[in-house]
Amino acid sequence: MSWYPLGHGDKSLIEEPVFAKLGKKYGKSPAQIILRWHTQMGFVVIPGSKNVDHIKDNLDILDFKLSDEEMAEIASLDKDKRYYHRTDEQLDQFAGWKPSFEKAASAD
Repeated sequence: MSWYPLGHGDKSLIEEPVFAKLGKKYGKSPAQIILRWHTQMGFVVIPGSKNVDHIKDNLDILDFKLSDEEMAEIASLDKDKRYYHRTDEQLDQFAGWKPSFEKAASAD
C-alpha cells in the first residue's frame, strides 16, 4: 500500500527530470507517471486531493504502460524518504474510525 505516493506534493519528487521526460513521452503529468509506477509495481495507491480535476487525473493512468527500463529508472530514485508517518495512537484511532453512516446505522 502506498500512502502519499506523491509525497504531499514534494516538489523535489514531482520535479525529478525522469517524470517530466516520461510525461512528455506518454502525454501525462509527472504525478500520473508516479502513480502509474506505483500501480504497475502492484501497490495500492492512496493519493489525496480535494480538487476534482486532480482526482480525475489520478485515475487516468491505465491507458499506458511503463517499460521495464523506465520502471527501473524510477526505482533508482529511491532516496529512502518516507512521507507517511504514524504513531501507534494514530493507528488505533484509524482502526476504530467509523464513517458517519455506520454510526447512524448502528443507532437504529
